[in-house]
Amino acid sequence: MASRREIWARAICDTASGGRYLMPGRDLEFLPAFTDGSEVDLQSFLTRLDDRGGSIELLASAYWLSQPEVEQFIFHDLPVLLKNLGHGSRSSPPSVEQAFKGRVLWQETILGRLSGAVPRGRYLIQHTEKSADIPENRLLKLFLTRIMMAANDMGRRGTGALPQRFASIRESAARGLSNTYLQGVELEHRISARMLSTAIRHRDRRYSHLAHLARDFDQAVIRGKWAQILELLRKGWLAPVSSEDLFELYALILVMQAIEGDLGFGEPKAYGLIQRGRSAVATYCRADGTRAEVFFDQVPSGIFKGCGSEYQQLIGAHEGVAGSERRPDIIVQFKSGLDERRVLVEVKETKDAAYIRDSVYKVMGYLRDFTGIWGGIQHQLPKAILVFPANIAPKGAPGDIVMVSSDRAADLASAFGAALRGLGNGTAEKCDQTAA
Repeated sequence: MASRREIWARAICDTASGGRYLMPGRDLEFLPAFTDGSEVDLQSFLTRLDDRGGSIELLASAYWLSQPEVEQFIFHDLPVLLKNLGHGSRSSPPSVEQAFKGRVLWQETILGRLSGAVPRGRYLIQHTEKSADIPENRLLKLFLTRIMMAANDMGRRGTGALPQRFASIRESAARGLSNTYLQGVELEHRISARMLSTAIRHRDRRYSHLAHLARDFDQAVIRGKWAQILELLRKGWLAPVSSEDLFELYALILVMQAIEGDLGFGEPKAYGLIQRGRSAVATYCRADGTRAEVFFDQVPSGIFKGCGSEYQQLIGAHEGVAGSERRPDIIVQFKSGLDERRVLVEVKETKDAAYIRDSVYKVMGYLRDFTGIWGGIQHQLPKAILVFPANIAPKGAPGDIVMVSSDRAADLASAFGAALRGLGNGTAEKCDQTAA
């Protein structure tokens, strides 16, 4: 029998929603088995992805670093390669010496004696030295350096601490760069054809693996070529490791589907990855000019100007206690002319009756804490939606809070529809008139 996690992962892929790609900054696992589900129009998704914060590069980095072949090289091939690092021979500049240790340059020695530059009994000697500074090792050093930079960038732009899988890759790359021989290798700034060809021809097959990985990384992440990024995304899907994160992503996609289909907004006009400094993860515009924006895990004060937090005000009025503004899981803002509707969505992955009751009380606290959100909005019901996995259904007219189950998507759409009643009444401008 499939677990709830497997059911949610399959359901997410079966939606054919680009929403599955919006969470690259969490702990993730690569699921190649889900590529046989409904296909996302990846070209359309990338076209609509807001890249002002480097979203495409972040997405490409997350998918590239999560490939099984990358982990195979970093954790298994790299340690062996560093123990058997390739070396080349190079000649040092000639020097005048007494002993025959090295190659005697006889012609140069005779000419030197005739000119007086080389004394009798001494010879011009050229030594041959072993060196790790060869093209294939320059490729290795550049590759590991780029991995370090990509992992650090993910930590900087992600939604929290660097996910463990990427932190482990970064640490392994750092250990490789600390290798004594590799430290003596010159660091290049770009990949050359010679570096790739010598690595591919090397008798150690690990260098050949390195060449293919370095070339793919250069094209997908460094250069951002769409063909390589599309190929990466088609290989599989990065699913959140945490079942709670996975259910939140599933609920986010259900919200997006309700807006797109049941509320008639159609496909998003733009996407935004879930990362630091983000705005909406999806924006919509309906034919009648009504607009919708979906926010994920963001503080309301960052979305609605002038919306304070009563909780923060209370904390700030006392010493000896600290706390940050709460973040509802999902916030949806609808606009039609000067009229608005604002809906909070809280997602709880639980079947425990006590936890369900506590979750209801938490959302009631949200309504009190963020009451300023609805300061200029009259008669909106519901104001908040609480989503659980199963076995909960609303009955009767909606109040301030509506509880729904993820397996009853129609209830979620109905709750949004109720919240939008009377919005705008035809006062909105058409989307094509306001797009500029």
